[in-house]
Amino acid sequence: MSETISIPPPEDAPRIDPWTDDALGFGPFSERLADALVRQAAPNGYVFGLHGEWGSGKSTVLNFIKAFIGRWVAEGRADASGLECFDFAPWIVAGHQDLAAAFFKVLSEKLGDGAERRRTWRGRAAGFVDSGAGTLIDAVAKMGIALDHTGGVASKAAAAVAKGALGKAAKKWRDEPSLQKSYDDLVLRLGSSGRRFVVFVDDIDRLTASEIRSLMQMVKSVGRLPNVTYCLAYDRQIVWSALRELSHGDGVRSGYAEKIVQHEVEVPVPGRAALMRMLDASMPQLPEAEGLRWIELMQAGLHRWIRHPRDAIRLGNAMRFSWAALEGEVDPHDLLCMEGLRLFDRRIFEWVRDNRLLLIQEGFPIHPRDDKEPAVVEARLRHLEEGAKADVPLLMKALFANRSGLFGSGTSYSGQPWSDVVARRGIATPAGYAAYFALAPSPAAVPKRMVDEAASGSATPDRHLALIDETIALRDEGGATLVAEYLQEVGHRLPRCGEGMLRPLLQALIERSDAIHAVNGGAGAFGPASSHHLLVGGTMDRMGPTAAGEVLEAVFAVSDAVGGMATVYVDIARSHGVIPSPSNRNRNYLPDGTLERLAAVLLPRIVRADAAGALDALPHYYDVAQAWAQIGDPQAAREFLTRQAMRSSASLAKVAVGLLSRSWDGAHTMYGMETRPDVVLYDVEALLAACGLHASSDGLDREEAARISALRSGLERWRMRLPSEPTDDGGYADDGEQSDDMPSPPIL
Repeated sequence: MSETISIPPPEDAPRIDPWTDDALGFGPFSERLADALVRQAAPNGYVFGLHGEWGSGKSTVLNFIKAFIGRWVAEGRADASGLECFDFAPWIVAGHQDLAAAFFKVLSEKLGDGAERRRTWRGRAAGFVDSGAGTLIDAVAKMGIALDHTGGVASKAAAAVAKGALGKAAKKWRDEPSLQKSYDDLVLRLGSSGRRFVVFVDDIDRLTASEIRSLMQMVKSVGRLPNVTYCLAYDRQIVWSALRELSHGDGVRSGYAEKIVQHEVEVPVPGRAALMRMLDASMPQLPEAEGLRWIELMQAGLHRWIRHPRDAIRLGNAMRFSWAALEGEVDPHDLLCMEGLRLFDRRIFEWVRDNRLLLIQEGFPIHPRDDKEPAVVEARLRHLEEGAKADVPLLMKALFANRSGLFGSGTSYSGQPWSDVVARRGIATPAGYAAYFALAPSPAAVPKRMVDEAASGSATPDRHLALIDETIALRDEGGATLVAEYLQEVGHRLPRCGEGMLRPLLQALIERSDAIHAVNGGAGAFGPASSHHLLVGGTMDRMGPTAAGEVLEAVFAVSDAVGGMATVYVDIARSHGVIPSPSNRNRNYLPDGTLERLAAVLLPRIVRADAAGALDALPHYYDVAQAWAQIGDPQAAREFLTRQAMRSSASLAKVAVGLLSRSWDGAHTMYGMETRPDVVLYDVEALLAACGLHASSDGLDREEAARISALRSGLERWRMRLPSEPTDDGGYADDGEQSDDMPSPPIL
């Protein structure tokens, strides 16, 4: 025995059952219309119009009306006796004669029952004159055949009458009374039959303008029959406009249309709450939204877009598809609004798509680059419909908080910190924007799932280490590592993270310091090294001095990452003012005495690592050298740097990192020596000798060669002005003098 499978209707299919499937409250309205149609006496026919915009629920209302009438007939309601309903779908035929012939074919079939009605129509069509019958079905069949005497068109429309049968009928009917006589006979028989019909004609606004005119002419002429009520569903603007040629009017207040439709009502507008429930039910389940920003997105976007049931279904269908591709990679509520723009504000959507450089920042929040940018945006917004002029700028401010100045001076009450935008992977971020328009996470962006995991509080130190390793291996379009972007995004999550996430994160940052700095490649202010410095400081700041000190002491006690420990120590020593810093922004991250205890652990580790040659593999030497000089023997640190400079060209390039600045002119990377070399750490003559020794080494890559060239040039210029002895604090008497050093040749 085969199993019966119940297939639910499509999400956007009209609802059928008013008692169990009335999510929008159309039931009472439909019941009142059904009652009026049942009570309506139509001795000369009657045409009722149901107006609604596309997607407003007209088909659902018609289905509900039929359901109520069907129940009343089945229950034996007295005034519903003899009332029959049927659908006529004009959009499957074309042309005036086709419509009329198809209509009488449907009416004839309605008079019979099942297979009998099909046999009756075929029989009447094949030999109607010989039948001698005087039944109502004879009159209807006769009218249909007379309307389509060609024999070909009706067979296509009805799909049941053979060409031969129609040809035979047409030949026999050539000598019959005129078409008007046939129509009069049908009217007489239908009026005395005691049977009543309600004909439902839906989707009239799907027809072309000429087909709409044909249908309305058919209803006005041969379609107006006794005891037949038409229930027409349409969008008034479309149908009235199509009738303009017939009425010689403006097409909106069409006198011709008013002669056809005797009474018209509008589909009620569902309540906003009901429409939002329908949208929610049609979408995938998204994370809960709250706060002023969500209110702004609702008011400026969703409430304006979702005016009819079809709007909710369209947006829900779009979200089901997009969320399946982008779940966890784009902020869900930004995604919802972008899909709304795509469906309902197409021009604004296309403008957002075409203006990435204007809207999307690649680092910190940006401001308009010139005074003309807001004017350009204003010109674009000026073309919006009146209802959208106030809403779209507010929506844009909520989506692109970093560029809110572009969209006017009006207030956006939900203004978010940029860290929040990055944390939720908003559409305003490079990764969120790229993922949305590619319908896939960008291969040049850190997967959001990795940042989510790092910030979840459940990641162990080992898992944090693995996440850092994974992002070091990831590459952007230019082949650069994505670890800096990962560290920056994790940093944006810090304000919401608890201590359970912070402790293992700080431990992993210390352990992987060398690996992060090894891929820095002189990347500058936004590279891995700078991002690592900022995240370490931000993590300790979030933890507080006591907790941060406990973690650092625990890690220093067991870690073998001497370079990482030295880097963290130098950062903290600078923030505490122990090591001079150009920024002069001191911040005490640790309690008193902690830095000294860390130094006591670090110094012997550095000395042992140097003796074992373990420092040779470090990505750079200046943190180890600075820590060594500050807490131990400065001369030993100086000799270490000299030894490394002379050891190999690669080591000399690492030494140069601590002496050079890096700049980028939009096309080239350039290195230069802008500050005097610290003679406490650097032997200038020895370094110049090393440059002469290794400058032409075959093992140098372009960046290493550029660094060594810039180092040699800078040292030669500064040598002429260096004092013979440093001051007590390690500086120079004329430290404030600016360098006139020229940058090295660019690295393309």
